[in-house]
Amino acid sequence: MTKKAKRLRLSLRRNQSPNKLDQVLLKKRATVVALFFFGLFGSLLAKLFYWQVIKAKELSQTAQKQYQREIVKRGKRGDIYTADGYVLATNARAFRLFAQPKLISAEKKPDMAKKLAEILTKFELKTDNLPSEFKKLAKADAVRERRKQLEEKLLNKLEKDRSWIGLYLNLDQTTKEKIQALNYQYLGFDEYEKRIYPEASMAAQLVGFVGKNTVGEDIGYFGIEGGMNKELAGRKLKKTFLTDVLGYVISSSSLDQQTLDGRDVVLTIRRDLQYLAEKHLAEGIRRYGAAEGEILIADPKTGAILANAVWPSFNPNKFWRFDPKLYKNPSLANLYEPGSTFKTLTVASGIDAGVITPETQCSKCSGPRRIDKYTIRTWNNEYHPNITMTEALAKSDNIAMIFIAEKLGVKRLKQYLKKFGIGQAIGFDLQGDRSTPFPKKWGPVELATISFGQGIVTNSYQLLRAVSAIANQGLMMEPYVVAQVKDKATGEVITHQPKAVRQVVSSRTASQVTKMMVEAAMHGEAKWTASKDHWVAGKTGTSQVPEDGEYAKDKTIASFIAFAPPDDPKFIMLVKLVAPTSSPWAAETAAPLWYQTAKDVYLVLGIPPDREEK
Repeated sequence: MTKKAKRLRLSLRRNQSPNKLDQVLLKKRATVVALFFFGLFGSLLAKLFYWQVIKAKELSQTAQKQYQREIVKRGKRGDIYTADGYVLATNARAFRLFAQPKLISAEKKPDMAKKLAEILTKFELKTDNLPSEFKKLAKADAVRERRKQLEEKLLNKLEKDRSWIGLYLNLDQTTKEKIQALNYQYLGFDEYEKRIYPEASMAAQLVGFVGKNTVGEDIGYFGIEGGMNKELAGRKLKKTFLTDVLGYVISSSSLDQQTLDGRDVVLTIRRDLQYLAEKHLAEGIRRYGAAEGEILIADPKTGAILANAVWPSFNPNKFWRFDPKLYKNPSLANLYEPGSTFKTLTVASGIDAGVITPETQCSKCSGPRRIDKYTIRTWNNEYHPNITMTEALAKSDNIAMIFIAEKLGVKRLKQYLKKFGIGQAIGFDLQGDRSTPFPKKWGPVELATISFGQGIVTNSYQLLRAVSAIANQGLMMEPYVVAQVKDKATGEVITHQPKAVRQVVSSRTASQVTKMMVEAAMHGEAKWTASKDHWVAGKTGTSQVPEDGEYAKDKTIASFIAFAPPDDPKFIMLVKLVAPTSSPWAAETAAPLWYQTAKDVYLVLGIPPDREEK
């Protein structure tokens, strides 16, 4: 082969080698590309599986949130009314002032804080909401100091790096309009409802108040607000609606128009009687220097409570400013030894059991009684041999009560006291109603002291219920404070019907004891203050106050319970004064206060005079 041919063949071989290399490279590239797209496709499949299977539920919920909207609607809290139609608790519009600090220029914030502070200080003065630390100052100084404090607080809030911040709560419409007139941008108002009490402190312990629970929701505390919270509270409705792309509810969806408002409650309390009871009680507290006091008025024939006055009281509109001890109703919560008012129950038990009559003479009343290691005396250390039971009740003779109790014996006296409801809950729709301790030990000494109202505890409502049974011919009625409950959703009105509990003593016994109580009121130690126009069946009570295991020497609880007219009672009233300082005796404090209050009660209830002075 020639050299030329060899070079030609070599050249051809060289030209062929790159073509084979290209082919190899192309195959590798194709493989890589195929693997890339396969991996990409596999990754896409994995992603689709992740989103459509693993995350399907979460995505579905997210999608629903985008085209669905949940709206929570809450009804208004029900109102509380007096029997004569006055509102004791209702709801009112209020406004919260807020700001958007991030959008407010720094140079405008001091001026904004200053002008807002001026308006808000005037609002606090007008509504008597000035903090207590400023009320001690002269008015001009208080205004200046409060305005300065508010200005600093507002400026501090406005300077925060926040998109939204609340500035002030509970503003009224007038104050809102004054702030709006400033024409500041980036200030706004949230409207909400707050609980208000138009009559302020009237029947505060009976009504209670609305506060917040641990999660910030409105809830009733004490009295009717607490005891009937489920009925008063507005119901809550949650509903989901379809929305368009802008988030607006689609017109075809409609809100459930069911009324969610809470039920209204109408009390048996009469505003006129409640007002006069509170007025006279406040006057009595000042006149007799008492630490505390109560006046209860009821209809003994039905059990309806007509007034429940308590002193000291509180304003439920500003309950947080008062001592929490004032929130409870002492007529239910406070236990005390009733003293001589309890003697009416001892006498009624003895007559009903047949062991005495009003004319029975006491054969053991010539002097003090020695029982075990104790000597028991009368309240004035005066003794009356062979005193009748009628005279004994009028003179409030402790020794005669022991005489009756010993004739009854422990078993029968316990049975009668339980029939009178001593120790038993009232059955109210009031928070705080509960049973009270009933004596467990009944030795000779306990039998003796219980007979005249010491060594046994009760509350004011229990005593009122017990004596009401005597006023109502021996038939005990269940006391009640709720006359009606009105359901706005259904229009249903539930009316309380008077309920008889039991016949405690016979009508004959009740009539005899009533006559004895008339004698006690007219000829007992309080005869000097007895009404000259009206007959009254009543009994005073002066009891000692136990402290640290013994009786306090300088404190008493003075009380007077009575009903009128005796033969056809229209009302029964209990007046109680704790630790009066003008005199320790009920005849000189509680009794005159009862008669002073009763003058107005006779007028309000239209009870004509039935007694002529001889």
